[in-house]
Amino acid sequence: MLIMPMSIEFGDSYPDIAKFDLSKADQVISSIAMGTDDITMTCTQGKITIWFGKKTPENQVNRILTAISNVDSSVTHEMEVICDFSDIEKYEGKEYILVSYAKARGGYRAIFNIPFSKREALEHLAGAIFEQLQHAPIHKDFFWDGCAAKIMLLFDELSSIDGWRIKKVDFRKDITASGE
Repeated sequence: MLIMPMSIEFGDSYPDIAKFDLSKADQVISSIAMGTDDITMTCTQGKITIWFGKKTPENQVNRILTAISNVDSSVTHEMEVICDFSDIEKYEGKEYILVSYAKARGGYRAIFNIPFSKREALEHLAGAIFEQLQHAPIHKDFFWDGCAAKIMLLFDELSSIDGWRIKKVDFRKDITASGE
C-alpha cells in the first residue's frame, strides 16, 4: 500500500468542514489548518500547533484556549520556565503540574504540564501567552488525542470568531497497487 499526501488550500473562501466526506476509507485527514489573518491553528491527531500573530487580541487567546478545553479537557501544554525555587510553588498553586526541575544559570529550570481541565491553569497560560505577544509572534504546541470529529467540533467552537476559516486540509490517500 502506498500513502500519497494530498493537500487542499483555501484562500479567502470559507468551506464548511462538515461538508468534507470524512468517511471515505481511502482518504484520511492528516491535518487541518484554520484561523484568521492573525492566528493559524494546525490540528493533527496528536498535536495542536497555534501561531499567534503579534496583533492577536487577548480575548481571542482566551477564547481559543477555552474552546480547546471545551472540546477535549485532557489537552496539555508543556512549559519551561527559569525561576527562583520559591516560584515553583507559585506555579503549582496555579494548578500547573511540575514535571521536573534542576538548578540552572539564573535560578531553577522547571518544566510544567498545564492541564486544560484546570480553569486557573488555563487562565494563567492565556495571560502568559498574551504577555509574550507584546514582544513577538509565538508558536505554541498542545498535545491531545485528536480525531476528525474533535477537529470539526473545535472548528465549530471557534467559527464565531470574526474571519475564522479553514485555511488548508491535508489528506493521506491510501493507494493499493493493482494486482495485490
